[in-house]
Amino acid sequence: MPSTRPLLSAFTAVALLTVGGCAALHLPAPRAPWSGDPNAPVGTADWWKAHKKKAVFEPGKGHQVAGVEGYFDDQGRPINAKVQKVVTKADDGGGLLGDTSFKERVSGLKEQVGLGPDQAQAQKDFDEAETLFRREEYGDAAKLYKKAFKAWPDSQLEQDAMFKQAEALFYAANYSKSSNAYEALIRKYPNSPHLDKVITRQFSIARYWEQYHNYNPNWLTTPNFIDRTRPLFDTIGRSMKNYENIRLNDPTGPLADDAIMAMGNSYFLRGRYGDADMQYELLRKEYPRSDHQYDAHILGLQCKLRKYQGPSYDGTPLEEAQVLVKQLKVQFNGQLDDDQRQRLAEVDGMLKKEIATRDFQMAQHFDGIEEYGSARLYYARVMKEYPQTPLADQSKIRLAEIGGEPDRPTSMIEPVLKLLPENAERAAIAQVPLIEPKATPASPSGPVRSGIMTATGQQPASQPGDGSNDPTIRR
Repeated sequence: MPSTRPLLSAFTAVALLTVGGCAALHLPAPRAPWSGDPNAPVGTADWWKAHKKKAVFEPGKGHQVAGVEGYFDDQGRPINAKVQKVVTKADDGGGLLGDTSFKERVSGLKEQVGLGPDQAQAQKDFDEAETLFRREEYGDAAKLYKKAFKAWPDSQLEQDAMFKQAEALFYAANYSKSSNAYEALIRKYPNSPHLDKVITRQFSIARYWEQYHNYNPNWLTTPNFIDRTRPLFDTIGRSMKNYENIRLNDPTGPLADDAIMAMGNSYFLRGRYGDADMQYELLRKEYPRSDHQYDAHILGLQCKLRKYQGPSYDGTPLEEAQVLVKQLKVQFNGQLDDDQRQRLAEVDGMLKKEIATRDFQMAQHFDGIEEYGSARLYYARVMKEYPQTPLADQSKIRLAEIGGEPDRPTSMIEPVLKLLPENAERAAIAQVPLIEPKATPASPSGPVRSGIMTATGQQPASQPGDGSNDPTIRR
């Protein structure tokens, strides 16, 4: 038998090293790799592993380790600036990763080189621009207006100069730059006293671009390098954008519903019935006092009829069209003449025919796959809701033919499935006895009992012997 002394000596040596042998041999004590090194430089991974559990987190500042100056993040890295200061800067709109002092540094640099705010120079440029504007030198006036509001930012003069620059560009027939200038003014000063005038100008530019596209349509990728009255690309798209800006910037203004109606009509004329329907629906719901309500109903009805693609597709447009027909008959009854009432009646009849055709095709579909229960449901629906149509007669004949058929087709493997053992849980449920309702003769002093509910819909009082208090019967 081999001796165990060498093995015991090895274990003894390891124990001496781990307990106190390292000190006797002047060796560093062994440590687990996950424990860290408390003597490692501050901020390193080993130092953080050793002090992480003892660190105390202070909201708005970071983690603090006893005996160590400063704060650290969740990875043990020193935080040079306090978290609270970073969050305060983020409130200014710069974000946690943004340097919000950049604008201040740039402003300070401009002041050092003589390019800072100069109220006197801004007023002088504005007055000169006004003189040029009155002399109808709009191009030069626009340049001076821009120079004026750049010289005195965040002032009333800046707001007025931005508006007058856009006006000068408008009168110079540079509609693309003018539209951008109006939009820049509204973005910075959404409650500007010039808002009404801006909305009017934007509507005029949008209408001009829309009419130009209708007269001379181009591909949206076709560039425009010659005509300053039009944008570089996508004239009709920029027109729709201007209409949308009018609704967003002044939703309660006098031109908001006009802009929505103009968008809907443009989409309708270009065959984009889905987009047109959205605009007409927005007008009907959000602007009930608009003068365009009648046209929005009529054209919305036409959009829904054109969106419907046949009985094999979604039938929602037909149902929505029926709602519009009812609204037109009720809400605008006084505005309809005899011809319009006749056309609405024809449209209503056409909608009923299309819905009946759709339901009849659904019945035929289920009939073809032997889902006779669903087929009977649709055949009966056609007979009930559209009794005067030829489809009702066909449904009646077919309904009589499939009267004895099962609701669902019989599976070929169903006999085999019946031979398989039944699930124990389902078998236990099948053994639960049912409570049979007891017929009770009518009593002049109380309601007639039917099942376990009275004719009044209330739970009757328990009677002896009816099993209602028997805890062995499951319900």
